[in-house]
Amino acid sequence: MFTPISEEPSLAREAGALIEPELCVKPAATEPTDGRYQVVTNEFVGCEWCAIFNTSKFFNLHKTGRAFYFQLCLGNPRESVGVVHFTESEPGSFRSPRRGTFGGFEFNRPLRLEVIERFVDEVEQVLKDNGAKRIELLDPPASFDAYNGGVVANVLGRRGYVPRTPDLAYLLQVDGGPLWEKLKPSRRQRIHRCQRQGITVAEVGPDRQKEVYDVIVENRNVRHFPVTMTYDAIQEMVHAFPDRMLFFGAFDGSEMIASSICVKVSSSVLYVFYWGDRPGYEQLSPVSLLAQCIYDYAQQAQFNRIDFGTATNGGEPIYGLINFKREIGCFSSPKPTYVKLLA
Repeated sequence: MFTPISEEPSLAREAGALIEPELCVKPAATEPTDGRYQVVTNEFVGCEWCAIFNTSKFFNLHKTGRAFYFQLCLGNPRESVGVVHFTESEPGSFRSPRRGTFGGFEFNRPLRLEVIERFVDEVEQVLKDNGAKRIELLDPPASFDAYNGGVVANVLGRRGYVPRTPDLAYLLQVDGGPLWEKLKPSRRQRIHRCQRQGITVAEVGPDRQKEVYDVIVENRNVRHFPVTMTYDAIQEMVHAFPDRMLFFGAFDGSEMIASSICVKVSSSVLYVFYWGDRPGYEQLSPVSLLAQCIYDYAQQAQFNRIDFGTATNGGEPIYGLINFKREIGCFSSPKPTYVKLLA
């Protein structure tokens, strides 16, 4: 465990040489009176604020073999203010996360650079002590944590973590206006066409969740995209997180012709994990109408943004997918991956 660091104002800050911004990415929390940090491993201190992929429940659901859930804690009783987890994916290779869209270091408040450095160093040392020869981190889209994200990138870079060509995530800002105002004209036309043909969209209950999955499998098979989770694995997620998994469908009469599985990543981000049209309906594009349904849900549930996933494969652009996501109003955000080879 590293020597505790007090999160008190530095002399430079007191002298006015450093003024930290008052606007935090995440709500500020009350500092415990002792103001000291420590790293704990596999103790699973409460962490209600972190993204679903960084929760202890998600970690325990998908871990195999040697796995470590690290938390940066503050105060007594301990409060978790930072988290990262790793699982040995093959001998000597540790990955964050083993499964899931992203992992990496996550914090619930702006922290001093020295604190983040010590956390990263402590985590790396534990992994090295357990035979790590390779460490890989899949970070969230950079815009998720504008305050700490750049600091973490700096810390990792100075410690020899090599960034791969980043994937591009496509996000949609959710505000008080309708999705219609964000759409390109071509996408509005597709939605109009669906509405004229009587296509309907709705959230789907448990009795049709398998059908939602089957439509997605058909779509991805035709496009030669992998289906990374079985239906049984999806149901494990549903049972573990019953209030964070959502299923939507688009219908031509009673037939489901497009579908989506969404995940409530956090209180501010809704993630479109899978979606697609049934083969043969591409020109009608019922997913455009589905996008409007998902946006309306996110707006009513007071999410700040929707993550429509990446439109790259190993950093290489999928141009048609990029154009589609731009047409529904998305903006891009880099989604970095870091790798370090240890001597």
